[in-house]
Amino acid sequence: MFHGGANTIQIDLQNFEVEAASRGMMDGTLSTLGVVIGAQGAPPEIIIAAGISGGLANSFSNIFAAFTAHEAGMMVELNALKDAMLRTDLEDTEIYEREKRKVHKRSLTDGLATVVGALVPVIPYFFFSSYLSIFVAVFLTSMLGLLVGVVMGKLSRRSMIKSGLKMAVSAIVVGVISAFVQSGLSSMLPRS
Repeated sequence: MFHGGANTIQIDLQNFEVEAASRGMMDGTLSTLGVVIGAQGAPPEIIIAAGISGGLANSFSNIFAAFTAHEAGMMVELNALKDAMLRTDLEDTEIYEREKRKVHKRSLTDGLATVVGALVPVIPYFFFSSYLSIFVAVFLTSMLGLLVGVVMGKLSRRSMIKSGLKMAVSAIVVGVISAFVQSGLSSMLPRS
């Protein structure tokens, strides 16, 4: 994290931001896909409300969780640097301030991308019947997964096609599992 010249640090920061955005987007879209499929049978306005409120809750959760995790990682690295420099503290240094800004930026990127991803499976419910919306939601989530996978494949210098397909298939798997859970629970739970 601290090695290399300014260009290396800038490239690392950009990759971290894309990584945080990709992770947040996929988390938001896959978890919300499960919510909208799980709410199948409810009126569209209930499904929309559940999807959006679940996506927002997931977003805030991701912001706080990412901040905590990134801050802990930052402190581990800064403490190692502090020990190597035989200093008692680094909190009054530019290094600390720069790393703290990066933690804030990555955490916000993750959370905001979660909201964007969460909207993807909800959008069809504004335009289509609930039945058709499930299929459109799975399709749109798969296409987002494909796009995210291609970007991650390009960043990691791996097969963009393989990476994209892996992410697209993950959306289909989440959709199928959610449909089975929803169907199973609907048949076992008492109706009101």
